[in-house]
Amino acid sequence: MAFPCVKRNVISFLPLLVLLSITPLSSSFSPIAKVTKELLNKLCSVPPLYSHFCIRWLSSDPTTFTLDLNGLLGLVVQKMQMVGYKNLAAMKELAKTNTDPKLNTPYWHCVVHYETAIYWIDIGFLSTRDYLATSQAAVKAFVSISLCEYNLQGHENVPSDLTRRNLTFKRMCNIGRVFSDLFSYRPPPV
Repeated sequence: MAFPCVKRNVISFLPLLVLLSITPLSSSFSPIAKVTKELLNKLCSVPPLYSHFCIRWLSSDPTTFTLDLNGLLGLVVQKMQMVGYKNLAAMKELAKTNTDPKLNTPYWHCVVHYETAIYWIDIGFLSTRDYLATSQAAVKAFVSISLCEYNLQGHENVPSDLTRRNLTFKRMCNIGRVFSDLFSYRPPPV
């Protein structure tokens, strides 16, 4: 195995995966419903989302309120992908210009983890338009970036900007996961 710590890291994140897979079991959201401020507030208040981040992030895009919920999920995934690519470029630059030899390996691991996260996003909603695939892709992207963070733990001289970028990307992944789960759930007939 190229990275012997990967198995250990994945096992330590299994409880996180279980936590991330838990979503509300009822949904009254229809994918064809028009996005309004009230609906966005309701969507963004679903645990475990950070409602202030979610509302601010999505409200800042003028196209948000021209979409239905299906389109909103597409926008979320598109924005996740864009931020993922920006973070990947920043991580590659940091890995190339780093002067601390203790950070060389963690930075390059983070490059790999961002490439993996973007890969999962690419094969999620963008290629399949499937809610379950989108949810799974968002969880896998979230875990990839969590592994990046894990590799950086305990190291000094890690820029605070990197920590902020990782946190922002993980919050976006969480929004994509929760939204896709909400839109895909259909209550059983009574």
